[in-house]
Amino acid sequence: MAAHLRDDDRPLPAWTTRCVNCHVGTSKEQAFAPPLTRDSLLGVTSRRGGPISSYDETAFCRAVREGIDPASVLLRKSMPRYRIADAECVALWRFVVGR
Repeated sequence: MAAHLRDDDRPLPAWTTRCVNCHVGTSKEQAFAPPLTRDSLLGVTSRRGGPISSYDETAFCRAVREGIDPASVLLRKSMPRYRIADAECVALWRFVVGR
């Protein structure tokens, strides 16, 4: 998938944009980025000091495209901003949460 970093429209090399590069394991303490599991996404929690929130399909796709979490907190600059079609993003959401 084509992606770039915040404030930089240059395309990233494909090998750098794989989710597993940062979202590994199942423990938040051991990973560079939170795990992409059903529990971590659907769980109601405070993320990065923001208000309590949880992901849904719309919030997930906003995070993937714009780098903004469900509580409107900006994700790290290292989170790629993906150029992904609506149908592809919905399919990715369903794959990740097992629906």
